[in-house]
Amino acid sequence: MFGNDNIKNSFLDYSNKMNEKQKIINLALDTFLREGFYKTTMDDLAAKLRISKKTIYKNFSTKEDLLREVTQFFLKTNHDAVVESVKSQSNAVDQLFSITKTIGAIVTRVSDKMISDLHNYAPELWKEIDEFRTKMMIKGFTKIIKQGKKEGYIRNINTDIMITSFISSLRGVANPEFVISNKITISEALETTISIFLNGILTEKGKKNFSKLKNNGVNK
Repeated sequence: MFGNDNIKNSFLDYSNKMNEKQKIINLALDTFLREGFYKTTMDDLAAKLRISKKTIYKNFSTKEDLLREVTQFFLKTNHDAVVESVKSQSNAVDQLFSITKTIGAIVTRVSDKMISDLHNYAPELWKEIDEFRTKMMIKGFTKIIKQGKKEGYIRNINTDIMITSFISSLRGVANPEFVISNKITISEALETTISIFLNGILTEKGKKNFSKLKNNGVNK
């Protein structure tokens, strides 16, 4: 029905279109994280990509559509990064250190402008981000905590209470409204919340091992 050349050309057209769309998403993500999304126009993105604005609108009907896809891509890739960061780690402390380090690196990419824009112009989008990270934390930390208890690194406290307390603290502190009101960065809010959480759940053995990993990381 179709010749080989037609099939090949159709595939190339599809591949090029996907590459084009992904390039727009990648550039928009980097720009939004650094400069915020509210004042960033499609003209700005088109100029940086050296393409026409029409090409962007061919892939995304509105800036809101682009923002949503950028957010979904950001969440998906960072979820994968967090999962990969703990795969090669054998014990719970190594996993906790790896996951907190990865999350910290992710959050440092998010500028104050982006946080401010989420707070002022896209609170419903922040709600989706919060729901996503909550599910990720529950799934990831529950498994690590259970393993850590068996290894003697984590205190024998009710796991559900640990996780719920952590998530409540995270939602209360590491969110746009709190960081803007208290003039701190989202990185500082997250780092402090995680530090308090780990200090409360780790045994002395766990704290010693975590501190050793942290100091080794600083000295490298």
